[in-house]
Amino acid sequence: MTGAKESSWKLVVKGLKSKVLAGRKELIAQVLKDVGGDAAPIRQARRALLTMSVDALSGTPRFIDVYGEGEICLISFDDLLDILADPPPTLAEVMGRVTR
Repeated sequence: MTGAKESSWKLVVKGLKSKVLAGRKELIAQVLKDVGGDAAPIRQARRALLTMSVDALSGTPRFIDVYGEGEICLISFDDLLDILADPPPTLAEVMGRVTR
């Protein structure tokens, strides 16, 4: 994944995290699903865990469907820290990206 695309999903999640709006949780989930793609069934994920882990380390979240009971998201620790610890982008930063 390219650096710009990798950064864009994190910025979107950070921006949504700071907004007070109905359905925010679902919007964040949708951004992650759009970037990470469909969940792999657990049997397939076992075979592809190394590849999925490398994808997560390179900035693309990956999902594993655990027997239809729920999904697990693989995300790099650095990406998780970026999303949780960094302040959200300012309005000027967001608007600057829109005009590019």
